[in-house]
Amino acid sequence: RLKLSSRTCTEWILPGVRMLAAIRAMRHEALAGGKIHVIKVGTSTLLTNDEVGGQKVSLSNISRLVELIASLRTSGDHVVLVSSGAVGMGCLKLGLSQRPTGPGVKQALAAAGQSRLMRLYEDLFAVIGVNVAQLLISRDDFSDKARFLAVRNTFWALLRLGVVPIVNENDSLSAENVANFGDNDTMAAMTAVLLQADWVFLATDVDFLYTANPKEDPNATPIYAVEDLSRLKLAGLEASSSQWGTGGMATKIIAARIAVCAGVHCGLVNGEVPERIGQMIRGKKEGGTHFVALKGCASFAQNDHNRWIITLPPSGSLTLDRDGYDAVLTHHKIRTGMLLKCSGEFSHDEAVALFFDGKEIARALVRMSSAAITEEMTRSMVGLRDFTRELQSAGIYLDGYSSWRKGGHKGASGEMNAEVLRQLEQDGRVIKSDTPKSSGHQSSVIADGCDIVLMCTATIKEADRQVLILSGSGAKRLPGCEPTAPFAL
Repeated sequence: RLKLSSRTCTEWILPGVRMLAAIRAMRHEALAGGKIHVIKVGTSTLLTNDEVGGQKVSLSNISRLVELIASLRTSGDHVVLVSSGAVGMGCLKLGLSQRPTGPGVKQALAAAGQSRLMRLYEDLFAVIGVNVAQLLISRDDFSDKARFLAVRNTFWALLRLGVVPIVNENDSLSAENVANFGDNDTMAAMTAVLLQADWVFLATDVDFLYTANPKEDPNATPIYAVEDLSRLKLAGLEASSSQWGTGGMATKIIAARIAVCAGVHCGLVNGEVPERIGQMIRGKKEGGTHFVALKGCASFAQNDHNRWIITLPPSGSLTLDRDGYDAVLTHHKIRTGMLLKCSGEFSHDEAVALFFDGKEIARALVRMSSAAITEEMTRSMVGLRDFTRELQSAGIYLDGYSSWRKGGHKGASGEMNAEVLRQLEQDGRVIKSDTPKSSGHQSSVIADGCDIVLMCTATIKEADRQVLILSGSGAKRLPGCEPTAPFAL
């Protein structure tokens, strides 16, 4: 069984816990206490059908949302509003009955509708004496670490001044071939990660996440809480039900995964009943579906560097063997000798997804390009790679296989020459099953432990379990570890 060394605990776990406490203190001082809530509303919340089958602004929904935000601020909390709807507002402003397509049309509609959308918010918030500010951000603001921190400081300054930031993607200047958020659900989750928020709420047109599509299956039952997102299947989830929107239930689950892996609770609520956001904050499960934040000590998603890595779009993926998985759990370096597969094209200092046993377990910032990794893997895999360790970890013990590798059995190519095998092992082209993990057969470092962020509930729990074992108490949690929701299904 994998155990963490005292050196690992001293160098990684305890400093991580102390860093988390320091960041929380800095955030508390900057915002004078209070929780941070990010609320995302989409086009389906802002617009509704009119009497002749067209679209109109839903003043009822927006007014109740504004009143809710004012109520949260009165209680001492801070709110960031992520609002879609610029393109839909542009269509209304220009008298278009359908959303047109064509080069530059989306950008033009967003430019025309964003001013109308902000004017609406300005007028409604002014009635209750709340100041608002517009922030149009892009994917590049998250891709560069310096800009990532600059945007965060701008948010914190606005919240400190008592202003409600209203955020939207800068669609009017976006290009089709340039990376963007894809939908505001993802942008809301990334904003919550950026701000170290307590909650991010995603408004939709249903009351809960259901076991099936409630519009098609009358036997669909609501899911009140989700602790392990890896158990949910995205297949069959409906896309946006509105011709004006770009999101859907699948995008909300992806956004929820980004949030919970950074320690941010995520709530799925009906945008027509914004009061349910307050119910979820108070712990009432009837408010909507609660995606429970991962609060494990070993996740290390609580510092600026790790939060930044989570918000980066993965440019490729690496499939790890058992040694690689153990390295991820203990936040050791990942080497090329621990890889089974390299997918995608990426450069050094880009983010990649790490897979083990068919599941994404972590994200990492790599020190090598995909071309360099593939070249080294090809060079080191000449000959026969020994999969004894992987087989044993799966509970498979093949005495004949081990004997065949040592020259005692005949294989498909005839007798294995033990002397040739030993020479291949010395050259680093065949990996011995008893090779110590620290040697890594002289393979290159792909990612440092400090550049790895766990993204899987089971992996985080396994890492935390090892921390508790090392601490000598299976009942106590180290500082910074928090229990999960009591009503999770």
